[in-house]
Amino acid sequence: MDSRARRFTGRLADYLRLRDRTCRTPWCDAPIRHLDHAEDHAHGGPTDAVDGQGLCETCNHAKQARGWTARPRPGPRHTTETTTPTGHRYRSTAPPTPGWTRRPPARVDIAYRPVELDAA
Repeated sequence: MDSRARRFTGRLADYLRLRDRTCRTPWCDAPIRHLDHAEDHAHGGPTDAVDGQGLCETCNHAKQARGWTARPRPGPRHTTETTTPTGHRYRSTAPPTPGWTRRPPARVDIAYRPVELDAA
């Protein structure tokens, strides 16, 4: 799920909206208005699901101000680290997929037994 284009469009855009659901800035839960590169596209941030994030308009414009940075970080789910101009770092992790649980699925054992067919 990556693109050579600068903008997030099509199924990639749909995926980011479904994955993030609300603004990814840690203290904000506003509706997503912009699909943005965590690492700025101008600085080499790729247009893909790892670098993409959904933000509200206000948080996206604030992130573009001097001293703000964001970048994807490794984690079990999509995680972004935002650094403020004061040097504080905040991590945002995408919400769990609906229906997702921490427990592994129940084990199902299937036993087969021979069935005798009547020879007619």
